[in-house]
Amino acid sequence: MQVLSEWARALEELFFPPELTCGFCRERPALDVGACRGCLDALHIRWEKRVLHGYPYFSLFPYQGFGRSLIHNLKFQGRYEVGVTLGVFLGLACREEPELAKVDLLVPVPLAPGRLRERGFNQAALLADNIKGVWKRPICHHVARTRETKPQSGLPLTARKRNLHRAFALLPGADFRGKCCLIVDDVITSGQTFYALARVLEQNGGRPVGLFAARTEAFGSELGAEKL
Repeated sequence: MQVLSEWARALEELFFPPELTCGFCRERPALDVGACRGCLDALHIRWEKRVLHGYPYFSLFPYQGFGRSLIHNLKFQGRYEVGVTLGVFLGLACREEPELAKVDLLVPVPLAPGRLRERGFNQAALLADNIKGVWKRPICHHVARTRETKPQSGLPLTARKRNLHRAFALLPGADFRGKCCLIVDDVITSGQTFYALARVLEQNGGRPVGLFAARTEAFGSELGAEKL
C-alpha cells in the first residue's frame, strides 16, 4: 500500500506540479525564472557590458536598493535560494549574449578558507553551479586564495589593490591556455578582485571575461571602467 501511495503522489506531482514560491521574497508565486513579477520589477534588471582596464565584464542589475539587499541576504544571512535564483538569471542571460558564446570555463572567485568556514558556502561557486544548470559550461576549481584578505568594502582604492596583491594562485592541473574564462562573482564594486584574478588567468594563457549579478554604478572613471 505504501508503494502504491508513493506512486500515486508521484503521478499527482507530475500532472499537477506544486506552485513554486519566489526565490527572493519567499511569499508570492514564482514565474518560470524562479522569481515573482514584483521582485523582478524591484530589481531593475538591465544587462550591461563594461570594460575594466581592458577586461570586459557583464552584469545584471545595479547594486542598490532591493538588489543590494538580496546580495546581503545571500552572503550574510545564508539565503541560499537567492544564489540559486540569481544563478539561473545569469545563465539565461549568458545564453542570449553572443559575446559569451565562446566561453570555455566558468571560474568562480574563490573564498579564503577562513571566510568559507564562516559563511558555509562560496556565493560565487553557488552562482556558477546554477549558471551551469541552464548554460552548459564546465566549472574550473583550479584557482585558490593564497592568503586571508580583508573585506574589500570600506577600504580605499590603494588599500584594495594592496589587499589583493598575489592573493590568487593556480592549483596543479590548471590549464587556461587559449581558453575563454568567465570569472563569476556576486557583485563588482571597485573591480579590484576581478582585475587581480583576470591578470593571473591572462598571465597563464587565459582570456578573462567577467560576470556579476550586481554592479556598483559610481566607480566608472576613477578606476578606468568604460561603459559600452
